[in-house]
Amino acid sequence: MNAFGVAVRVSVSINIPSITMTIENYYLLLLSLCCTLVIAQLFVKEKKAAHLLFALVCGSIALATTKKLTQDSLNGYQYLIGMGACVTCNGFWLLARALFREKYAILKRHIVFAIAIAALVVWRQGYLFIDSQLHMNASGFVEWLNIATYELTLLLSSSVLMLAFWEGCRGFSQSQGQEKAQRVLFLSAYFICVAGTKLVENRFADNREVQEWAVTSAAILIILTAQVLLYWRFSSQRTITSVRCVESNGTTQTEDDIALQQKVEHFLIDQKGFLKEGLKVADLAQQFNEPEYKISRVIRQNLKARNFSQLVNELRVEHAKVLLQDPAKQHWPVLVVGLESGFASVGPFTRAFKIATGTTPNQFRKQNSETQVLRSTRVSGS
Repeated sequence: MNAFGVAVRVSVSINIPSITMTIENYYLLLLSLCCTLVIAQLFVKEKKAAHLLFALVCGSIALATTKKLTQDSLNGYQYLIGMGACVTCNGFWLLARALFREKYAILKRHIVFAIAIAALVVWRQGYLFIDSQLHMNASGFVEWLNIATYELTLLLSSSVLMLAFWEGCRGFSQSQGQEKAQRVLFLSAYFICVAGTKLVENRFADNREVQEWAVTSAAILIILTAQVLLYWRFSSQRTITSVRCVESNGTTQTEDDIALQQKVEHFLIDQKGFLKEGLKVADLAQQFNEPEYKISRVIRQNLKARNFSQLVNELRVEHAKVLLQDPAKQHWPVLVVGLESGFASVGPFTRAFKIATGTTPNQFRKQNSETQVLRSTRVSGS
């Protein structure tokens, strides 16, 4: 009994270190998460506009977090860091459009509006930096302009946040299956973040640190949700495309697929669009206002090509074969033939030509010349 009491007293007297999560540590967690997600986008093979926008948003949040971490040590220079944190609300709005719209997701006017908000943020942070260094006594007009800029930035930021929420609501009733589940996830996380931060702001109006905890938690939740949606939405599109390609062997094509096939054939073959250097699926998707996965699906199951690059290279090689066989162009170097056929350089041209024909362009030209000589000899001999 005495031994047990001694053991209890010893255990109580031992000072066990405890790990406490301060707001600074929480900022570091958010900063690390943002940097990790930005790097993760580099490893996405089939990048969409949404991946680029997500990287910009994460990078902007990382800079905003860095500004908070350094605000007591940089003597005003943290505002220069804050100038880079100008793609948060506006960037997330564009990201929401890219996630939930297949056609006309991001147009020029949307980009201009987002840039205008970013410019206001940069102006505000630049003004604060100059003021922190020069301690200037701003005139009435400059002070009024600074306040007006701040209020306008808040108004526009709140507006684009509402527009981002609307993107999840838009078309909700018509959506089914995975798409509806994705919208539910987005709207739920969004509502929790906005409602939660507002509730904390009202409940703890005098406690700035608690408010910062709430805002940081909301940022972590929303970027994790966006990353899940990026993977879920675009990986499911690739899966659906591949499954349809496998199942479409001998099945009836939809009218939309047939119409899209005709558009692709008209552009690539009739208009010789394959001669355009650096041609990508994205170029056709933009021209036809169709998502890239539909273009790829039509190329695979309707035009029976492995992928877009194979189809374009086959058309270019056929065009090059005509040029190589043309007697009037025998003086053309192989490089010129490749460039005239849409290839960027002689290396890709030679590789694609050999894959398609089994010979290099020079060998093909030589064999064709020898064949023509033999034919002319036989004709003259007869």
